[in-house]
Amino acid sequence: MSDDPAVAALLSEYPPEAQQLTLRVRKLLLRIIPDVHEHVYPGWRIISFRMGDGHKHQICWLAPQRFGVNIGFEQGTELPDPNGLLTGNAKQARNVHIRSARDVDVPKIAALVAAAIELHRDRC
Repeated sequence: MSDDPAVAALLSEYPPEAQQLTLRVRKLLLRIIPDVHEHVYPGWRIISFRMGDGHKHQICWLAPQRFGVNIGFEQGTELPDPNGLLTGNAKQARNVHIRSARDVDVPKIAALVAAAIELHRDRC
C-alpha cells in the first residue's frame, strides 16, 4: 500500500488489483510531472497532480475504479492524442482508461502528460 495515509485511505475502498494498478500509475505520474504537488480529494475519490497550489494548476488526476484506474485531463479536448487513448464526451475533460498493467504504456501516457504540462505553462 501507499506510504501516504490519504492515498492509502482512498485506495482501501478498492480491490487489491485496482489498488496496485493505481499505485503503479501514481508512481509514474510522480516521476514525470516536474515539481508535482499531489492532493487527495476523498469526496471526489481522486488523486490530483498539480504544478503549484490550487486547482488551476492541475495537470491530471487519477480516479481509481473497481476494475482499474482512469487518468483524467481537465482540458483533454485540447490535447493531441495521436494514439487514440483519450475517451469521454464531456465538454472539456477526457480520460485514459487503464484496466491492466498491459495498458500502462509509459511513452504514450508520458506524451499526454507532457502535452498537458505544456498547455498548463501556456496558460499560466
